Amino acid sequence: MHSGSRCYININGKIRQVSCFYLFFRNFCFGVFFSNRKYPNGYKTCACDYAVIQMLSLVVLAVMLTLLGLFVYQLFDSKLEKQRYEQMFNDFILKYDRRYPSLEEFQYRYQVFLQNVKEFEAEEAKHFGLDLDVNEFTDWTNEELQRIVYDNKNVKTDGSEEVRFEGSYLESGVKRPASIDWRDQGKLTPIKNQGQCGSCWAFATVAAVEAQHAIRKNQLVSLSEQEMVDCDDKNNGCSGGYRPYAMRFVKENGLESEKEYPYSALKHDQCMLKQNDTRVFIDDFRMLSQNEEEIANWVGTKGPVTFGMSVTKAMYSYRSGIFNPSADDCAEKSMGSHALTIVGYGGEGEAAFWIVKNSWGTSWGASGYFRLARGVNSCGLANTVVAPVIN
Repeated sequence: MHSGSRCYININGKIRQVSCFYLFFRNFCFGVFFSNRKYPNGYKTCACDYAVIQMLSLVVLAVMLTLLGLFVYQLFDSKLEKQRYEQMFNDFILKYDRRYPSLEEFQYRYQVFLQNVKEFEAEEAKHFGLDLDVNEFTDWTNEELQRIVYDNKNVKTDGSEEVRFEGSYLESGVKRPASIDWRDQGKLTPIKNQGQCGSCWAFATVAAVEAQHAIRKNQLVSLSEQEMVDCDDKNNGCSGGYRPYAMRFVKENGLESEKEYPYSALKHDQCMLKQNDTRVFIDDFRMLSQNEEEIANWVGTKGPVTFGMSVTKAMYSYRSGIFNPSADDCAEKSMGSHALTIVGYGGEGEAAFWIVKNSWGTSWGASGYFRLARGVNSCGLANTVVAPVIN
């Protein structure tokens, strides 16, 4: 029976009052049509207003069609996304000449690639103007990525080289330029590649010494990182090193040319330094202030300097823009420590940056270089800045 907005049904011989709306959906869920059909026990469904029933039916239909549409869209979008990633991987394989030994390795590397791409795309979305992209590291696992950086725990220091230079970084009457890029002066050797060896400390040191030698002696010579990897006993070859020790080594032993002592991305059992070969020496070195304005004074007037920083995973995928990881990411998501060379500085709008030379080859970053946020001690950049001195 039906009365107003309430319905009455017979349940076990007793008349019960219920909501017609409730009863409609109850009957709908049990597949009962609103046509006054008899149930086996003989009672009738409520005679709800047909227009209301029709409206509710349309609402249900609309909801079902909407859900179906969303499902089809997500299915189609997921298919397009899958095709995009597969095409990216195919392009990657062709560009970097990847040749996996088995189908299992191919599938494994694709999953690693996919995870890395999704991670850097999510990171890129958080930082306006930062471009992260596929490069030769995109199919590397985290463990493989960590091989080209080092753990500070492996580097032992005695504190003997940690006295900071407190003198004037600017000569009397000299002002540093508003910006500088020592590449424009022709004082830098081409980008090098350390390979899967944690020898960044040697590459950073050599890059700064090469530049200082070119600035002071007007001779640009590519020097040997392998010499320090093999012969500097205070450092740890492919397992990291301390740049003040490396500078001390160059001061006392000099560096052969890269041509005379070429790089092999591993530590040999013996030092193969030839006593009669021509070498480049430095007269001294300085550990600079942690004040980035003072560091800029030195770079702008004297030349490139070395520094160390914590590496976040996003850095491996850097392509362009100003890299400015958060302090939390540097502290909590560090992959290890890395040594590099500051070769200039500048600004973009209100954002100040360092121009940094890396040792990961030309396919990484902006042809081997990147811009790092200046004035915020990005990932500990200013903590240990070491500069060579040639009189």
